[in-house]
Formats: sequence, C-alpha cells, structure tokens
Amino acid sequence: MLKRENIVVCILLMVACLWIIFAIILLEAKVLNLKDRFRDEYGLMEDIRYFPVARSTDESTPYVYYENSWGDARTYGGERKHEGIDIMAGENVPGKYPVVSMTDGVVENIGWLELGGYRVGIRSKNGGYFYYAHLNSYADGISEGKKVKAGQMIGYMGNSGYGPEGTTGMFAVHLHIGMYIREKDGSEKSINPFPYLNQINKKTIKYKY
Repeated sequence: MLKRENIVVCILLMVACLWIIFAIILLEAKVLNLKDRFRDEYGLMEDIRYFPVARSTDESTPYVYYENSWGDARTYGGERKHEGIDIMAGENVPGKYPVVSMTDGVVENIGWLELGGYRVGIRSKNGGYFYYAHLNSYADGISEGKKVKAGQMIGYMGNSGYGPEGTTGMFAVHLHIGMYIREKDGSEKSINPFPYLNQINKKTIKYKY
C-alpha cells in the first residue's frame, strides 16, 4: 500500500507533467501562428487597394478562384519557375471578367509577350511592379506612361500567350498576376502574390457583366 504522502507526491507530479505538456502545446501553437502571420516586408500593402478581378453585380455569376502556384515548375520556353499566381475564371469565357489595377500607378509596359500574351505592367508609388498577363483585351485609354487609379479597369481576363502575337486558347482563361520589387542593382525580384491576394480578396470592385 502506498503511503498517503506518496500518493500526494504522485498526484502533484502528474499535475506538473500536464502543465508542462499544456505549455509546450501553447508554445508550438504560438510558433506556428508566427510562421503563418502575414509580413509585408516590402511595404506594398501601402499601395494595394483592390483584388485584381472585379465581381459581377449579378450575384449568380461564378467568380474566380486561385491557389498558391508561385514557384511551381513551368516548361514552356524552357525549364523555369512560375513567377506569379493564376487567378482562374469561374466561367471559361475570354473577355468576360474585368481586370482592375490593384494600385494607383503608372503603366510601365503594355503589349504582347510570348509567355504572357497581352499584358500590362504597372509601377506603384512605392516601387512595386504589378504584372497582369494573358489578357483578352485592354480597356480604353490604357497605354504606356498613363497614370491609373486603384480599381480602374485595365482590361479583360483571357487566355492569350504561349506563341506568336494573337495566340489564344493554349490554356484555360485566367489572370496571371505577378509582383516584383526592384533590387539595388536595378533587377526585378519576383515575390509571391499569394499572401497579398489573401489580404485583399474581399476588397473587390463590382462591374456589370
């Protein structure tokens, strides 16, 4: 038979062990939370105002969806990494979904690229470069050097690219959104748009379509 004192000691040890286990769980949860916490290390959220695809005023119209494909392997044009996020159309119809500028800025590039199709590149106030690719067409008034406002339509989602100018239909309708920051040597560094999109996916402009 265990003495009463031994029983008390055993109970206290068990309680102490439970508290230690509880503390470890809390610490691990805190560490995971810190890892998952959004960090805007480049200050781009100061410029970003809207999600880049407008919603329809008709609530029954299927919207868009996306997942984290930044850094995935791509093979067209040679082995490379995916430098953006593909925002897929709810309905696979070119020219249906309006694409809007996420920021105020200046149109730095516009026109055809073999990989990007019809694209627009906008430089924001704090130096971020926002690359909108595979467009079906451009909005009126969008040209190199023009200033744009956050939420302003710049074109329509399409499936252009992967060939000579005018090539379409090589993949499903989507918007490739890339984000870049300029390094000290003048080169552009790709950063992952996914966490930024998650921060603004409720901040949408509405258009009738």
